[in-house]
Amino acid sequence: MRCLTVTVSAVLMGSLAIFVRNIDVNPLIVTFLRMAFGLIYLLPAIKLVRFSLFKNLKVLSLSFVSLLTITFYISSIQLVEMAISALLLYMAPVYVIIFMILRGEDIGRVSIFSLITALFGLYLLLSPYYSLNFGIIFGIFAGLCYAGYFLLAKEVREFASSIEITFITLLISSLALAPIALSFDILSVLEAKLLWLLGLGLIPTAIPFVLLNYGIKFCKKENAPIIALIEPVSAGIFGFLFFNEVLTLKQLIGAVLILSSVLVALKSGVEG
Repeated sequence: MRCLTVTVSAVLMGSLAIFVRNIDVNPLIVTFLRMAFGLIYLLPAIKLVRFSLFKNLKVLSLSFVSLLTITFYISSIQLVEMAISALLLYMAPVYVIIFMILRGEDIGRVSIFSLITALFGLYLLLSPYYSLNFGIIFGIFAGLCYAGYFLLAKEVREFASSIEITFITLLISSLALAPIALSFDILSVLEAKLLWLLGLGLIPTAIPFVLLNYGIKFCKKENAPIIALIEPVSAGIFGFLFFNEVLTLKQLIGAVLILSSVLVALKSGVEG
């Protein structure tokens, strides 16, 4: 089931905060380092990349949206709990469904049921938090951008491979943030956090990006984000294991609902 790669990608991305918090520098710098180190791991595949794609407007737009998503998400991770940041990121399905409705596209009943179940689970997970802060605001913006990423990636995946999309996205994002990074003491970060940076570029970046961009092609537009909702659950587990961030009973029930919706989406979300 090729749509399963989206789920594996989500689990790996759920570990992002472990690396971000241990590196602990400006969000833009962390984003640059994440993209740059992820790009290093993909350099052996450079021969598979058609550089003519750099002129494609959709590819450039996808890279820009990806950069915004990651920057907002990392900013949120540094201010609120891992699970909360991930949950706000994965409000993306709401925006995807709304966008599809506005475009008059058909949405399957199973997808709607999965979405409702997942959103109710999100509500339970977020219920203990009532105040609005910058961490939550950044998380909301990350979710909006992530919705745009799914929509664009689905179209770009029709003419570009997952390796090409990932490589070009990482390269463009790295180049865009390079001027800011050069004004920062990058060498001191490299010396102090090299092992964490190597892990950052591989585990929550290079591997899941390739898996995500591969799986998106085979999932329905409204189902890929729902399947990827497993990331908030994995982020919550990582938060508990590494930072003693404990979920309440209500939040655990929400996590179960999200997992249930993921299983339903996996069974109905493959095209072809």
